[in-house]
Amino acid sequence: MKKLFMTVVAMLAFVTGFAQLVTVQSVNKLDGILSEKAVISPAGDFVVVNTANSLKRVNVADGSQSEIVKGSGLYNFAVSADGSQVVYTRPSYKKNHLRYNALEAVNLSDGTVKTVVKPTRRLNSGFSVANGSVNAVENGKLRTVATGTGKAVKAPVASISYGHLQVTVNGKTKTIDPQGRGSYIWPSVSPDGTRVCYWLVGQGCFTCNLDGSDVKSHGPLRAAVWAGNKMLVGQDEVEGNAQQLAACSIVALDVNTNEVQKLTDDSVIATYPSASADGSRIAFSTPTGEIYVINLSK
Repeated sequence: MKKLFMTVVAMLAFVTGFAQLVTVQSVNKLDGILSEKAVISPAGDFVVVNTANSLKRVNVADGSQSEIVKGSGLYNFAVSADGSQVVYTRPSYKKNHLRYNALEAVNLSDGTVKTVVKPTRRLNSGFSVANGSVNAVENGKLRTVATGTGKAVKAPVASISYGHLQVTVNGKTKTIDPQGRGSYIWPSVSPDGTRVCYWLVGQGCFTCNLDGSDVKSHGPLRAAVWAGNKMLVGQDEVEGNAQQLAACSIVALDVNTNEVQKLTDDSVIATYPSASADGSRIAFSTPTGEIYVINLSK
């Protein structure tokens, strides 16, 4: 196991005109690792990153890293609630040159891999890893597999199928499209299983009930994820020339009041955040592949 070190980065935590929802204790760079995406564990003790040919685990405390599973194109992944499993989609191509996706779960303790969904053309974008089970939707049908030795438990899933926002509850999948037909992306269900967060292209970030009711707008908060049940974290970006980001910050937002707080300053282009279950740690990446962890307190 290779030992790495973290660099503490001094960043502007608060900006005039923004609310103070949390206190930024530190922003740490994980040295020695480059990745286009970072997903922090629910407990906030490690980060999963993807490289050109594998998924890796990086411990937040000391920066040590280990390989989880080999494979290329493993971009869509999540960590189970107990931190024992990493669930990911594995792409493959058959003789017809069409792309297929399988959904797999790897046990972090022994490296065993379990297939949740076999290679398919109809795997929805978005899955749940709650209650010791993986819940995914294939062609409108719920696929539930226990990640451990216990019984598989169904949980609400928000997913995307051909741009439609779908919610699966108790095994029944329904297209909700709260604002009508459009292009929906970045779906996620709140930790308590009552609300859905999503982005509607051309409109912005929203949350709603599982049935599509009680829609609330949260402005231009891109790639938003839940950080607890009352806060979202996402990116506030400024576009530059040639579709390059001129600036991008990680922002926290109170879903009830829409108060926002900037968590990073303009010294780094911060994108695609991931939050621990209690929202006390946020991981994010930069366009150059650097990985950071924000430590918060309330």
